[in-house]
Amino acid sequence: MSCVLRVIGTAFDVDAYLQDSRLVPTPIFRRGEPRLPGQPDGPKRGASGFNVVVSDASVNDLAAQVRDALRFLGEHEDDLRRLGSYPGVEEMCLDFAIQRRDVVAQSDLFPAELLWQAGALDIDLVVTHYAIAEEES
Repeated sequence: MSCVLRVIGTAFDVDAYLQDSRLVPTPIFRRGEPRLPGQPDGPKRGASGFNVVVSDASVNDLAAQVRDALRFLGEHEDDLRRLGSYPGVEEMCLDFAIQRRDVVAQSDLFPAELLWQAGALDIDLVVTHYAIAEEES
């Protein structure tokens, strides 16, 4: 998954919201649960929320991620409007995974249409750059 919708809130009742939603979360996390599976005595989550896969396009294909995100925002506009005003929701963002290129400076463009649609729904945009080792020939 290269682009996800992330929804977070310290007082967000994620289970109550998802009862009436068409969004398919993966994963769901709840405040107070261990941050790392298998470490019940480790650090705990400070907020509840979920992620939704928006795009499975490659980390090298930002244009496809953007197309998928535009389609997702259009298809789920009603759910996203309700989610944005749901009690306890503090942050909604589209997180785009992009491969970090071996260059001095890297620029990645988001079209105005995506910025407008996401902004109208109070959804932030995040870019997470990943250093991915290239396979040897």
